[in-house]
Amino acid sequence: MKIVLVTGATGALGHAVIELLNKDRNYRVVVTSHNCNKKSDCQLDVSNRVQVFSVIKSIEPDLVLHLAATFINDFNEAYAVNVEGTRYLLDAIQELGFHTRVLLIGSAAEYGAVLPEENPIREDHVLNPISIYGLTKTWQTQLSGLYSRKGVDVIIARVFNLDGPGLSERLFIGRLQKQIDEVLQGQKSVIELGPLTAIRDYVSIGDASDQILAIAEQGKSGRVYHVASGKPIKMRDILMRYLSIHKLDASIVYESAGLSNRTGYDVPAIYADITSTLNLMRTKMVNANA
Repeated sequence: MKIVLVTGATGALGHAVIELLNKDRNYRVVVTSHNCNKKSDCQLDVSNRVQVFSVIKSIEPDLVLHLAATFINDFNEAYAVNVEGTRYLLDAIQELGFHTRVLLIGSAAEYGAVLPEENPIREDHVLNPISIYGLTKTWQTQLSGLYSRKGVDVIIARVFNLDGPGLSERLFIGRLQKQIDEVLQGQKSVIELGPLTAIRDYVSIGDASDQILAIAEQGKSGRVYHVASGKPIKMRDILMRYLSIHKLDASIVYESAGLSNRTGYDVPAIYADITSTLNLMRTKMVNANA
């Protein structure tokens, strides 16, 4: 039985991945979170080097799913969690001499300024981040390459946009769900959103979890794999789908550029080439049925 350590377990993706792992008798899951709660086995602040080394040394995981991250638009915090936290984790694996596989969660934000004609984006596309989050995730990717060349078994699952319940309000789906709930509860009468003309790639949290585990189990060390649907969709179409689910009329939506949570350049279209990930999914299915 393999021991799997999961960081960032309190997020929507963390919950889904852990649920999937718990269904597999080949894994014993150790759940960590920044603040201990009933669903976590131990506390782990990834920006605390001593704590990271202590947890890795005591658990001796076969696999680490590093989901811990911050979306906050503060450079110091984003750097401490997304970059330094990753470095401490990889340092611990290397210095302790463990043969642990580490899966890092990357982001489509690493690609940054993408031209519409460059889609669908391949994993080897140039990284040109335009946000603090994208920048720190790009540095995380570069760190993984450095440690991979040092012999650490590290792999990246580069996630595009997630669709499902419980997402952060810093994400479009999370903000939309919160406002729909407030409308349904009579707390407000208008849903306020930024521009909805952009084209994105949204993948359900369930499908994302399946892809992440396939990448962890079947992916080649040192590689980057996309976690996405591979299908472009307009933000406005996502809005209309959610309104339809809750039987709400589009007339309650107020759209304004001033309501956008993005500053500066907004990528008009980005969606993924998921050929490599689909190949891993097929391999996993074949192995499961063998």
